[in-house]
Amino acid sequence: MSRQVGTASLRGWREQAIRRMTRSRDATLRFLAGVPEAELVRSRTQGGWSVKDILAHIAAWEEEAIRRFVLIARGRGVQIYFYDVDPRAVDRFNARVVPAARHLTLDEILRRLARVRQRLIQRLRALPAASLRDQTHTYPVTAWLPEYAWTHERQHLHRMRAWWKEQRARKTEGPGRRGAALGPRQQGRGH
Repeated sequence: MSRQVGTASLRGWREQAIRRMTRSRDATLRFLAGVPEAELVRSRTQGGWSVKDILAHIAAWEEEAIRRFVLIARGRGVQIYFYDVDPRAVDRFNARVVPAARHLTLDEILRRLARVRQRLIQRLRALPAASLRDQTHTYPVTAWLPEYAWTHERQHLHRMRAWWKEQRARKTEGPGRRGAALGPRQQGRGH
């Protein structure tokens, strides 16, 4: 009986995770709809990246989560690489994936985000509920997925909103005010 309760609890966690992913993506898309495309692709608005670069970065980390789900589905969750073993690994990952997507248009990046998010949810739904807290993995899915899916996106959205608010304020205040650039978030297990 306790195994059934645990599995039911994990199924509930999974559905809550999917709702959170949906809400975070909806919020990002609403924000993007209110910003002119020229601003979204303008370089160095988010530290060294454009908003478009941030979106490519988010998609790349979600693709990494999908790769992890594939390993788990094949019974190879112990082969998952966790980026906290080498703090520079996150920087190397970002330095590889963001420039690799720069040739894509904003529309192509948005389609990639949609496609990746759909696959992420499909893969999550396909995993047995018990695998979400599998103790044989370095970290269970319940520990790392929030950072790869919704908290990561929400943190970038917060920074993008602050940047856009500053941009609009600068336009109404005129020249002479200089704001700080916002950089990409880089942290332990995540990005």
